[in-house]
Amino acid sequence: MRYLREVRVAIIDNGINRDLICKEKIQAQIVIDENNRCIEDKNEIRVTDFQHGTFCALIVEKYNSHCILDSVRILDKTGKGGIEKIEPALEWCYQNNIGVVNLSFGTTNFNECEKLKKLVNKYVYNGMIIVAATANSGFVSYPASFTNVIGVATTGSPLSYSEDYLQMGIDTIVPSEHMVKFFDKEIKTSLSNSYAAPYVCALIADRLSIDKTLDIKKLKDYAREQSHTEMVGGVYEPDWVYKAYVTGRKKTSRADYYFETVSGEFSEIREEVDTVIACSVADLESLEIKNKNVIYLGKEDIYNIDVQGFFWSGEIRRQQILNNHYQGNGLEVPVVILAIEAAIDSFYILTELKRAFARDGYNAYTIKMEPECVLYGLEYMPEPVADYEAWKTFIESQVFYKQSDLVIWCVSLDDKEKFLKVYPDCDVEINLCNEGENILARFSFENEKAEKRISGLLDRKEIDEIYHIIEKKLTEDEDG
Repeated sequence: MRYLREVRVAIIDNGINRDLICKEKIQAQIVIDENNRCIEDKNEIRVTDFQHGTFCALIVEKYNSHCILDSVRILDKTGKGGIEKIEPALEWCYQNNIGVVNLSFGTTNFNECEKLKKLVNKYVYNGMIIVAATANSGFVSYPASFTNVIGVATTGSPLSYSEDYLQMGIDTIVPSEHMVKFFDKEIKTSLSNSYAAPYVCALIADRLSIDKTLDIKKLKDYAREQSHTEMVGGVYEPDWVYKAYVTGRKKTSRADYYFETVSGEFSEIREEVDTVIACSVADLESLEIKNKNVIYLGKEDIYNIDVQGFFWSGEIRRQQILNNHYQGNGLEVPVVILAIEAAIDSFYILTELKRAFARDGYNAYTIKMEPECVLYGLEYMPEPVADYEAWKTFIESQVFYKQSDLVIWCVSLDDKEKFLKVYPDCDVEINLCNEGENILARFSFENEKAEKRISGLLDRKEIDEIYHIIEKKLTEDEDG
């Protein structure tokens, strides 16, 4: 007989109907109020109300009868709510030792991605397991697409999840139509990713009731094994880092990493970090990485290194490109080729350009061809030497699923002509090079050319000016 430990599962949603779930099964019912405070939820859900959270709870209960449920209400009666309520909801779960969280909702708004990523990575670092439904629209959604989340989609969807799950960040594809008892009758839940997630949540809670030492990596592997569609494993985005130890030689930049770093002797700070970032095999071999996650930025063979956590390298990105099955009609957004002299801080320029576009509501898919760009939340693309079309199709798939408004592709100034052959009809070409103590920016828009001299280092103000030049040119047709 297996030994079961009760696992608490929080349904963060629009509440649970008290008349449909056994009262002994619900430990707490709270609501995040208009001031983002956690208070007791005394709201009564009527029969005619939207039962979204209730159906999620019924599904969890159906497939895991021994877990304890908690209701955390952040959505209104129609299933809508603000992203700002997720943080106090997760904090309440953390403070109350919730093992598993079900999020049968998310957002496709790219401007909310970074905040959600930091929240998720913080709580997963502290032991929380989050299961989330991907968007029913078929676009990348947050937090389901994050590596530190178990992303779920439904079988039977007319969308191409089964082929393009790697681009969507989906870990498992399972049924969403479940027979549950609704008052005095049995009803079937609708075909929706929302009701696939609690099914996986129940399975995860069951695994944890047997072994609470299982971490997010092992549980993602388990969820993939339960998928009704065969899934490729081990291909993750390097977006999971909360606290990292960075070792070896790397390029310096004024740009900030998207995560925290911890300095000191690794043996002394090892328990503080979740990820080791290394530039060579020698760096990794000198450390006791055990169950740490690893981001590897070098070019050497790393197959002899035992990584038990998440792992990313340039080779992982190549696998993602090769496993891309997207078939579109070509890139339909503007392409900006940004050619920068090697001595100029390209990471800083790209992150600031991306920020400037985002500030005005534009989702820029920002590419760099050096693997350390992932530390700054930029997209790494290996040089498309062998197959330009596979490379371009992958970019097209990413732009489609992430609903990007433009592509900014940063290349070395010395190699510019070679890469211009990939997108010879790019909309904007910008060259940045040193000219004495200044930086010279040359712009090419079809047959129109312009120059701008910048004294000293490029700062946010000058990069904002470059942004406005690009934005004005790309939108002038819209403005008439």
